[in-house]
Amino acid sequence: MSNFFSFRTDVEIPITVTPPEVELSIIKRLGKPKFYVSNNDFFEVMQKIYKNSSMKAISVLKKAEEEKWSH
Repeated sequence: MSNFFSFRTDVEIPITVTPPEVELSIIKRLGKPKFYVSNNDFFEVMQKIYKNSSMKAISVLKKAEEEKWSH
């Protein structure tokens, strides 16, 4: 169990980032929560949040990949 959370550096795991088949699928499935009281459109707000967080995650992954190969 002591090795369960350790990282192996001798194995490459390919990662492919692709757009989802249905944009905002979980938000569309669950709908606007009852506690959302803003006058702003919930789906537009969530779309911006998802887009920004996705772009940030992709840039972090790219930067990590570039740093890995620059050493």
